Amino acid sequence: MKTFIINKNHLNSLDDFYDEIEKNFIKDNTLNFWRNLDALEDVLYWWYWVFEPWETIKIIWENFDESKKTIKNIDVIEEIINDNKNIIFEKK
Repeated sequence: MKTFIINKNHLNSLDDFYDEIEKNFIKDNTLNFWRNLDALEDVLYWWYWVFEPWETIKIIWENFDESKKTIKNIDVIEEIINDNKNIIFEKK
């Protein structure tokens, strides 16, 4: 199982979070990622060719509580991640 780590030390804004999504989940920047919650849901469901849609992955979000202070809509982002049955989500 592939594991991805999101670390608060690299995130100071919602844009920084979207940068991490583009880097980890969109193969060779082949998708024009619109940087909104609907697009995030699409990317996490389809992986955009980085993985197979049925493949299970693990996302570990380090310093999640700290991220709450700087990333708006983090509760919605958490819900989107948790709603995907192919993602194991761990907050540290």
